[in-house]
Amino acid sequence: MSKNKIPEFLRHAKLLKKNAIRYAASESVIFFKESFVNEGWTDGALTKWKKSSTPLAGKRTLYKSGKLMQSIRKLEATDQRLVVIADSDHAEIHNEGGYITVTEQMKRYFWAQHLKFKKRNKKKAEFCKFMALKKVGSKVKIDKRQFIGESRTLMQNLDSWFRGTVNTNFDKQKQEYTFILQSDGNSAY
Repeated sequence: MSKNKIPEFLRHAKLLKKNAIRYAASESVIFFKESFVNEGWTDGALTKWKKSSTPLAGKRTLYKSGKLMQSIRKLEATDQRLVVIADSDHAEIHNEGGYITVTEQMKRYFWAQHLKFKKRNKKKAEFCKFMALKKVGSKVKIDKRQFIGESRTLMQNLDSWFRGTVNTNFDKQKQEYTFILQSDGNSAY
C-alpha cells in the first residue's frame, strides 16, 4: 500500500501571496513609467497629454531630462497595501495640474535663460523674456498630465496575472496529486 499525498495548499497560498505583492509592485512601477512612453494616462483607455506650448520643452511631453519618470518607485509593498510614488519636486503639479506662483527666483532663472538663448534661439529667448517679465505673485497654469494613480487597466492586468497564476498552480497540483493505485487495485487519494 502506498502513502497518500495531501496537497500543501497553505504553503502554495503563502507563496502566491508573496509573489503577487512583488509582481504588483514591479508591474505598477512599469505601468506608470509607460505613461511617459505613451505620452498619456491609461485608466480605461489611453488619454493623450496636451502638448506643451513652451519652446523649452523636450521632444516628448514631460520628458526633457527623464528625472520625473525616473523618480517613480515603490515606497511600500505589504499584504495590506502598495504605495508607488514619484518623488520629484514637480511630480504633483504635473500629475494633478494647477497653478504655480511666480517668484523672484523664477524671474532670475528666466532672465538667465533669455540671455543664454538670445543669439542662438530666438523663439526660446522670447519665451524666457516673457516669463521673466511676469509679476512676482502672478500665476502660471500647469496643465494636468497624469502619469500615476488608480487605473482600471492596471487593476485588470494584475487580476488577469493573479487568475492565470492561480490556475497554473492549481493545474500543477492536480497533476502532482492524482490518484495513486494501490497494489490491490483500489484507488486512493
